[in-house]
Amino acid sequence: MYRANIQSPQELKDREENVLKWLVRDYAISGNPVGSSRLVAMDYFKVGSASLRHVLSDLEMGGYLLQPHTSAGRIPTEKGYRYFVDRLMESELPKEDVRRDYESGLDELSRDLDRLIKNTTQFLGDMSHALVLMSRPQEHATRIRSIALHELDKDSILLIVQMSLDQIKTIAFELETNLSRTMLRDAENILNDLFANREIEDVQHVVKQGSVEVTRKNPIIDQILKQFQAVLNSNSLTDYRTYGTHQLLQYPEMAQPGNLEFLLEAIDNGNLPNYLPKPLHSGKPSIFIGGELGQAFFKDMSLISIAYTGNKCNGEIHILGPTRMEYERIIGLAEFTVNKIESLINTKYSK
Repeated sequence: MYRANIQSPQELKDREENVLKWLVRDYAISGNPVGSSRLVAMDYFKVGSASLRHVLSDLEMGGYLLQPHTSAGRIPTEKGYRYFVDRLMESELPKEDVRRDYESGLDELSRDLDRLIKNTTQFLGDMSHALVLMSRPQEHATRIRSIALHELDKDSILLIVQMSLDQIKTIAFELETNLSRTMLRDAENILNDLFANREIEDVQHVVKQGSVEVTRKNPIIDQILKQFQAVLNSNSLTDYRTYGTHQLLQYPEMAQPGNLEFLLEAIDNGNLPNYLPKPLHSGKPSIFIGGELGQAFFKDMSLISIAYTGNKCNGEIHILGPTRMEYERIIGLAEFTVNKIESLINTKYSK
């Protein structure tokens, strides 16, 4: 449910799973390596310290834990976190007071989508103690309103497609045929006769078929249709709200100057979303841990990504924090927030 696309680790024994689960949970909160004496103090395990040391050693041999210093406790590895996320984790619904605080402002915020996104991003950042990026809902145009052709020079044109929701998409390309103004005007009229005020799905079907009878009347129509699919599939720029840079500074493992400098620069330039993978599943969180993010400066970080959808629109939420983030609590928080956002968008913004 929550996986990135990597191979699943071999299944552990029950006692090993329990030790790994409680070690990950404790380390997420304290940031301190966990030893056998700490596990005994939890009063969860009904065995002695010696038995737990043996289990910890086995987990370390299996690559699930590592010991940062001699005689110190253990901390999870990426493999250990992945096993925890895939097999042991139980997402937690936010506490009642947290839910109430967020829900109390929804009716007021529903009148202003930008404020809703801003407040939701800040809410998630403060509650998760992480960096949060949330995109504004991107509406999906469903109909083509009109088509225009603009001559750029003697052998190239600009195709302009105006869609519903006031979206305009363009593409410039060269022609294989000598162009005349009469030919261009006739092509524009033909394309509008074919596609204006039609559903985009219908237009895509016609374009994919590749045989339109009226194209024989104008030699550049076929060349234009070859570019049409690219126009319809092109994505407009996504607007993200970012909050919580200061949250990352509280984690000692995040304070490596080189990685932190690159991250802060990407945030300032608005480029950070380009480095983040998309959610793998609709409506459910995807978790990427350390090296799974594919960038060296993310090696001590994890990402929880979740998409939210509404009628004719969708958006994304990314929660970026240390690999020792409280996955269970933060995932429950993300799922709760997305459910509220989707309900509000479906009733207020997608009519």
